[in-house]
Amino acid sequence: MKPRKLRKILVPIDYSKESMKTLRVAKLLAERWRAQLDLVHVVPPSPPAFATHHVMFPIAPSTETQRAELRRLEDFAFEQSVQPLRYSCIVRRGAAAEKINETARKTGADLIAIATRGFTGLKYAFLGSTTAEVVRTARCPVLVVRELEYVSSKERARRGRTPLQFEKLLVPLDFSDCSRVGLDYALDVARDFRSSVLLFHSIIVQTYTLGHAYTSLQAADLIKLQQEHAQESLGKLRRELSSKFKVETAIGLGSTVEQINKCVRSHRVDLIITSTHGRTGLKRLFIGSTAEQIVRHAICPVLVVPNRPAQQKLRKRG
Repeated sequence: MKPRKLRKILVPIDYSKESMKTLRVAKLLAERWRAQLDLVHVVPPSPPAFATHHVMFPIAPSTETQRAELRRLEDFAFEQSVQPLRYSCIVRRGAAAEKINETARKTGADLIAIATRGFTGLKYAFLGSTTAEVVRTARCPVLVVRELEYVSSKERARRGRTPLQFEKLLVPLDFSDCSRVGLDYALDVARDFRSSVLLFHSIIVQTYTLGHAYTSLQAADLIKLQQEHAQESLGKLRRELSSKFKVETAIGLGSTVEQINKCVRSHRVDLIITSTHGRTGLKRLFIGSTAEQIVRHAICPVLVVPNRPAQQKLRKRG
């Protein structure tokens, strides 16, 4: 699925300032790619009306309520000047992330553009956020829109009045097939926006190498070996791509997310494009995926490209 073939963008709307900013970015993308905008508003499920012998009877949403929500969304679209573009308004009821991804599948969305509230700590770990859940389970790429935190408010205002431009893209690589999926998508975006590409790899030394009087002596050698491998692999990629793109490389040492943000600041990156392994269950809860950590802590917009080989095989067989 490539950006140059993008035809439908789904934008969840909750009428917050964040979703209004996200809609502006989605509009600019739709104009550039001649895509249709689908605006979706998810109404929380109705609370139960009463209980009899521990059986809960929910209140069925009235047709008039659904119509009122749809009119509100249509009025919002008009106020935000969406009408020059092809667009539709959709209202769903239920759990937000589930209904957003369900709508994306039914409408054939090529991209979901969504805002984030930036939940952290235990609230994030045990409750999660709508954005994190959408990123985790979406079948199409997800653009998480947020402000560039390294620029001044004056610069942000200036950028808000100018055409959307991703001048520099950062692509985290661990040299796996999964990260290559993110790179391929990033190259299509770079081609469309004439962006330069920054290939980034972070070296992480496992803590057990530092916890023993003898094994800790090997840490410096391990770091050196990883640096040499990263330099060689990034250099090879750079040579492959340099005929068509302006490519830079960077290597960090330490926490991937911290090093990415450091690189975003120093290189003035406009967009991070990464892929996800799609971890689930306890592994994701206690370890987390790098992509989710990037979405949660990044200081610029993030575009997450799903990589789910099992689902792709099932679709091919079907």
